[in-house]
Amino acid sequence: MLEISGTTRIFPVIGWPVEQVKAPALFNAYFKQQGIDARVVPFKIAPDAYIAAVRMLMAAENVGGIFVSIPHKPMSVAAVDLPTTRAALAGACNAIYRAADGQALVGDLIDGEGFIRAFDRTCGDTPFDWPRARALVVGSGGVGCAVAAALAARGIGHVAIYDNRLSQAIALQTRLQQAFPVTRVVIGKPQAEGYDLIVNSTPLGMYAGDPLPLDLQGIDPACIVADCGMKIEMTSLLLEAQRRGCRIQKGREMMIEQSPLYLELFGFPGVSSDVFRALEAI
Repeated sequence: MLEISGTTRIFPVIGWPVEQVKAPALFNAYFKQQGIDARVVPFKIAPDAYIAAVRMLMAAENVGGIFVSIPHKPMSVAAVDLPTTRAALAGACNAIYRAADGQALVGDLIDGEGFIRAFDRTCGDTPFDWPRARALVVGSGGVGCAVAAALAARGIGHVAIYDNRLSQAIALQTRLQQAFPVTRVVIGKPQAEGYDLIVNSTPLGMYAGDPLPLDLQGIDPACIVADCGMKIEMTSLLLEAQRRGCRIQKGREMMIEQSPLYLELFGFPGVSSDVFRALEAI
């Protein structure tokens, strides 16, 4: 049983919906294991109430920070006082916390760093030729922005962005091309052929029966296919990619790798992702 008292540090995770989030179970298990008087609590808050909710929750002294889930990540840039450089570049935040002065609200985006760390594990001892690699990121919401920006920051040669909200995808393309001129950033199509890395960052795959977010026809078996969704561990996309001989990366891997990053921002530095990998295995 996880007890909560007047001294407990509360860390809300806000989404719409919020049923799919894994943070409460994972982080609460960590806090219990370490004897830390802190808890992660899910809040289901509609978009039109989100910014006001952030301000209200962060006004509480015992709230230590906020985990941001879909679809609030882009809106979080307007909810904070100081977005970090990577948050401003991607146009999204997934972690909100207080600045050193204890007053200003900072918004950071660590999805991309979590994805890259997970991707390095996926590649293992097989080198990934970043300058020559071509990646397709499907979805330009908060996660898609973070992943595309992180790939460009890592030095990938080519990033294609696809979203049925074309203006949103073009806005991201423009920001990334200006920030990373060495990487070619284009608007792509939802087709896997010709890519070395495919990343699904859309909600498609959260529910059984969802259509595939892109056409896998012609995909190279050497291509790595990643799905950032976490409600279903093996989405239809991952199952089909695996059937075609591709290596895959599950959404939970990104969550595990960014867990220490959340803790560092929220005042608990120096934790290894291996701790969370072990907790999830229990």
